[in-house]
Amino acid sequence: MNESALKSYLERIAIMQSMTVDLETLKKLTQSHPKHITFENIATFNGTVPSIQMEAIFRKLVQEKRGGYCYEQNSLFKEVLQTLGFNIKMHLARVLWNSKDGSETARTHMLLTTDLMGEKYLVDVGFGSMTLTAPILFHGEQETPNGRFRLISMEDNLYRLDVFKNEWLPIYKFSLEEVAVSDLDMANWYVATGPSSIFNKFLMITRVDENARYTLFNKELNIRDNEGGKTSREITSQDELQSILANYFNLKLPASTVQNIYTKLDAIQDTFQVTQ
Repeated sequence: MNESALKSYLERIAIMQSMTVDLETLKKLTQSHPKHITFENIATFNGTVPSIQMEAIFRKLVQEKRGGYCYEQNSLFKEVLQTLGFNIKMHLARVLWNSKDGSETARTHMLLTTDLMGEKYLVDVGFGSMTLTAPILFHGEQETPNGRFRLISMEDNLYRLDVFKNEWLPIYKFSLEEVAVSDLDMANWYVATGPSSIFNKFLMITRVDENARYTLFNKELNIRDNEGGKTSREITSQDELQSILANYFNLKLPASTVQNIYTKLDAIQDTFQVTQ
């Protein structure tokens, strides 16, 4: 990433001052990125495999002011951090979040780690409703701007990320084995096209700021504030969907794109109604 691209990225996430290689910079970037660059799977929901080539990611997330999912979000973040001088490694995790029967998925979630001032940190700006807004130390519990997290050391050199929601709940587990871009290509294709993948079946859009987490799942908007309060709202029209995408998720999409999304959401709803 050249200096011009870095400047455009920092403007995209509303950071105007110069950045240095230290923990405060890492914290600031990790909080600002998911506030301004929304997690969304519109491409896979519409049947398209997102490109994870950096040129395409930069054009989509920075220049076109769209969002993306983990491979796009964390690939861009890795490029930014490396340009600034951070030492960054890529890994793949097995997702445990919302697994009612405790079953494991394939290693499909991309995350990052970095070593800084003698400490190792987990960095992840692309996990949807549980996206981190601070780097997480590899020991102890940690308060972040949007919840309490911890990393647990497990058997077989694995680590598990948990979040506290009245009790500790697992999010994903991973090893420190590094992965290559070719590994990401395979995982990205599977997540976008696989018959068991939720990313091509449901619309999932989330954003997090210093006040709350905002989540759109199909036609339901949920807002969970940092004090534990929750409000929900059902979307009943295409115009309402377009307004919510713009006002809550910073996504100003063409009317034709929103129409395609809403039409597919209607079809999903009809299927649910038939099978219930």
